[in-house]
Amino acid sequence: GEEPPRGKDVLRELEKAKERLAPTYRLAYRVTPGEELRTKVVHLATVETRIKGVAQTTRSRTLSTRLWRIREVDAQGNITLDHVVEQVEMWNGVEGRQEQHYDSTQDKEPPPEFAHVAGSVGKVLATIRIDPHGRILSRTNVLPQFNPGIGELTIPFPDQPIKAGTSWSIPEELRLSLEDGTVKRIQTRQQYRLEKVEAGMATISVQTEVLTPVTDPKVQAQLIQRLQRGTIQFDVDAGRLIRKQMDIDEEVFGFSGPDSHMQYLARFTEEAFPAGQSARSTAGQSIQK
Repeated sequence: GEEPPRGKDVLRELEKAKERLAPTYRLAYRVTPGEELRTKVVHLATVETRIKGVAQTTRSRTLSTRLWRIREVDAQGNITLDHVVEQVEMWNGVEGRQEQHYDSTQDKEPPPEFAHVAGSVGKVLATIRIDPHGRILSRTNVLPQFNPGIGELTIPFPDQPIKAGTSWSIPEELRLSLEDGTVKRIQTRQQYRLEKVEAGMATISVQTEVLTPVTDPKVQAQLIQRLQRGTIQFDVDAGRLIRKQMDIDEEVFGFSGPDSHMQYLARFTEEAFPAGQSARSTAGQSIQK
């Protein structure tokens, strides 16, 4: 007669069956023409440097309202949208000096260092066409890009429905401008993973992997400010971002002379406004460090 299945084999079969039956999720953007999607973007950064024994701390905070104005959605679900930064409030300060501040809703004349930002607030920065899975198909830049920190515009999702635990990666080339005027190209990839889906909310992790070997500390000092590491929450049914948070804590030695040291700390958050809520009413909450 047949041998009875051993306990381990039964468990393995159960695991396989569970894997086969695990639900799949289609991650895609779902919007309608004329819709306006607003998110609140907060970027905090602290850079601590030590050069020839002299320490300096620079802090910056940017609070902005990002608007996607949906122009059209075609039969394939491709979305054409205008990207606008509706308002922005910025601070930056170096230890021991007066903090610079600019609020686009109140200040007529921005401080010189914020002038380039002030000129683009409330205007269409770019008209972008994306497929439902967040891949950018075409982009017409109307104004020079104002990008307060490490915020990518869309999340690129797999074309196929996926199960929790699935990973995917997107290659990306970073271009870093060095002091001597040269541009260094760094190959990276964004590594994504669908961690879980609970009550229609997908949790996705993301991390930048650097593929080009970088040994020059001057390049490293720029590169660390462009890394992403964090978590995204996406409403699967509504097809839109709920919240995204990236945290960076990196250090570089020797970026400016043999005993120099830089520590870069940053947090980037982007979250959807509840429908009908204005940016102002929530602005005060996120400014406290």
